[in-house]
Amino acid sequence: MTEHHSSSSARETAASAPGGASAPVADEALYAFADCRSVDLGNGGVLLLHNHSAAQMIVAQEVSIALRSCRELRPLRGHVETLTGTIAQLAGQQADVAKVLAMVRDAGLLTSAGDVCQRLSPTQALGAPATAPAPTRVFIITCDRPAALQRLLDSMLQSGGLSRHEHLFVVDDSRDPGHARANRELAAQFSLTSPRSLQYVGAQEQARLLGALTEILPQHEQGIRFLLDRQRWAPYKSYGLARSVCLLLSLGRRALVLDDDVLCAAVLSPHQRPGLAFGDQPREVDVYASREEAQARTRRADFDPLTGHTQCLGRSLAQAIDKLGVTPLAPEHLQGADAAYLGQWRADSPVLATQSGSLGDPGTPDTQWLYTLSGASARRVLEAPGGIEAALRQRHYWMGQPRPTFSKMAVISQMTGLDNSHLLPPYFPAFRGEDYLFGAMLEYLHPQAAVLEYDWCVPHLPVETRPGTAPPAAARPRRAVNFSKYVTDHTLYRRGICAATRLQGLAQLARELSETSDTDLRGLYRSEVAQLQAGQLRQLNACLGDGLPRPSAWQAYLHDSVNTVSEAMQAAASPEEAPGMPVGQAAPELFGQFRDYAARFAAALSAWPAMREHAEILVGQWLAGGELAP
Repeated sequence: MTEHHSSSSARETAASAPGGASAPVADEALYAFADCRSVDLGNGGVLLLHNHSAAQMIVAQEVSIALRSCRELRPLRGHVETLTGTIAQLAGQQADVAKVLAMVRDAGLLTSAGDVCQRLSPTQALGAPATAPAPTRVFIITCDRPAALQRLLDSMLQSGGLSRHEHLFVVDDSRDPGHARANRELAAQFSLTSPRSLQYVGAQEQARLLGALTEILPQHEQGIRFLLDRQRWAPYKSYGLARSVCLLLSLGRRALVLDDDVLCAAVLSPHQRPGLAFGDQPREVDVYASREEAQARTRRADFDPLTGHTQCLGRSLAQAIDKLGVTPLAPEHLQGADAAYLGQWRADSPVLATQSGSLGDPGTPDTQWLYTLSGASARRVLEAPGGIEAALRQRHYWMGQPRPTFSKMAVISQMTGLDNSHLLPPYFPAFRGEDYLFGAMLEYLHPQAAVLEYDWCVPHLPVETRPGTAPPAAARPRRAVNFSKYVTDHTLYRRGICAATRLQGLAQLARELSETSDTDLRGLYRSEVAQLQAGQLRQLNACLGDGLPRPSAWQAYLHDSVNTVSEAMQAAASPEEAPGMPVGQAAPELFGQFRDYAARFAAALSAWPAMREHAEILVGQWLAGGELAP
């Protein structure tokens, strides 16, 4: 591994630095490759341009490639070990690799943990005045489960602290009129003993909101109906529609959104670790034989989860770090952190979403994902009585983070905090995956914002029986229409572009897809499936190579899954095979339906700012007049 011999003042300065070759051995500071652009010079050299400073350097092509493996903050010796241990051509070349890394560092193309700590310090908040976070409104989304709603409301009364919130709402998506009447009555009964009345927003109230907005904004009727018309989405699971209603009811506020089958109780992570994490950290897992065992092996927090979410939601990143008790932020807190994430954040980056873990049912239709657990999570499953077969049957898990974790992408959470004092996108109204698409759109609008997952969870206890999963023969090759990744791939990380302008760009993305030909849509689909399956293969092979003593049946599953996915990648992916596609519809029909959804969602995104403006006025009037009382 040698640096390129083309002339470069930055390179020459680095080469002449005293002790450049030996510095990595003594330098215990944490470094990662900075956010850089690469310019291929066509002669075996690559010009690296730091995106956030004037630093630049010419290196050899192989050096440019190797530096991509140095994205996590580690001592230079750690990067040397990684590069020489994973790249065959560098085996045994520790001294040469150390020398080149020292030169790259001295050229200013490595980010140090010390620099990150300085940038995230409260003293770097650009002189912005410290403003109090917006008031909070609490939302329970329910659908045909009065028993679950009653249990949640009882737990909210027991948890206390409800008077801290400006308003409480039930957003009812029930299809059964009898269930809707029962839910309305539960809201009325709750209000008799609660320090805050519970507002009820059912089919009638949602229809009123829809009618008022289409009357005020007739030019946006198509987009408004796409987002809010319950009749349009009656045959489908409309989780996103209810969540968009929550956003329209909480404009200028922080929204705390709960599923109806949780308890209003905070449970500490059973595997808490000190410090913070930064980056896309997969949730850890533990397994239990029963609800009783899960309760016995975990500990309740001394705060209610609604208050817990408000601790950092709507604050700046520097304020959130301070609230979490990690002050001052020190380089050791950043060990292993992803520099690509950290490069987007500043002290005043807002925490726009908060999440918590789950204790109980995982919320997924099946639990095959247990087979691809790694590290501590896989060891816990191996050590549990009955092993993975029992874990598949029992569906009693902890899923969460062992320490507070800052990331860029919001994912599924049975209790979610959203700072709706900023321009947030709407949810796609129906089907699964609406939360992942929302997370991608949130990052698209606010690429310098942060998402925080706390190191505690809430009990998730469905009232209905959910059957366990039988041991499968092999993993199903992943096939999905993944619009959320398409959004992420088109996110601009340039600073200074306002959220309103970015929302227009998001609408344009959807509009362009609505005009894309069958041939090109098929190409996009095949590319997305190929990337999904490639990621699946990497995950499976990583499990096979991690050295954990998995039993033979588990190992066989991993081997068979590698073969199944590899075989699937030999054939062109067809959209008819994607999960959830209507039976009997050919690709041209599916593409036509996709284009229609994209066109209507583009119209909805264009309408969204005006919808927000007028909904805030309408909801304020209705609340003042007591018109949402059950």
